[in-house]
Amino acid sequence: MALVSVVSAKGSPGTTTTAMLTAALWPRPVLLLDADPAGGDVAVRWPAEHGGPLDGDRGLLPLLTQARRGLTPQQLLQQAQRAAGGTPVVCGLAAPEQADAAASLWPAVAVAADALTGPSGEAVDVVVDAGRVTARSVHLPLLRTSAVVVLLLRADVSGVLHARERLRSLGDALRRADGLRPRVGVVVVEGARGSDGDQAADAVRAEADWVEDLGRLPLDPSGARVFAGALHPRPERTALVRAGRPLVATLAAAASGELRRVA
Repeated sequence: MALVSVVSAKGSPGTTTTAMLTAALWPRPVLLLDADPAGGDVAVRWPAEHGGPLDGDRGLLPLLTQARRGLTPQQLLQQAQRAAGGTPVVCGLAAPEQADAAASLWPAVAVAADALTGPSGEAVDVVVDAGRVTARSVHLPLLRTSAVVVLLLRADVSGVLHARERLRSLGDALRRADGLRPRVGVVVVEGARGSDGDQAADAVRAEADWVEDLGRLPLDPSGARVFAGALHPRPERTALVRAGRPLVATLAAAASGELRRVA
């Protein structure tokens, strides 16, 4: 099993949509974990498999009182519910005020998620919507446990500058006690009018050569609305899903690789 955490440096480049897309297309058993300390969006955006809303009272919130004693993988799995399309989802906190009471939650969730197995004992990977991240984020234990941390950014000057600044501080913040850190890569969201994702990725990596270029996603509002319950006759033909398939294949391969030792 492996954790893949999707994060942003600033703004709204589409972190939640990318996490949902990744989980929906993942080639192995998977769980989507909404772990944005500022309040999760998955429960209010992605309908449940039965057509109604996901139950916001199920998810991380009921685990707050149990986390001080540690969590088992089964306790985490018990909070999952099926989103439209069948993806298992653990909903996040409802508001940033709840994060103040969640100090013990993140290390416990990290341990449980890293050992998650399904009903038949099969390994289950976890895609984490981790929202905005800094070197002081309370949910860094989840990121340190991840096999891959994906930093999403827009292909513009602001996106590049914020990504470079954030990566400078995250290099050490992601270091684990054993001297290893996750593989870290960027995914660039390209606009509809020829914005240069390659140039943006190169500009980020020029300041952080330990960061990988993992791929591109288009800015596709129509495709994104599929993950908000919008009906689409052929969602697999949206630009978002077409670009998502090779990207998710890359992420799945990276998640199966080795962690990197920090110099």
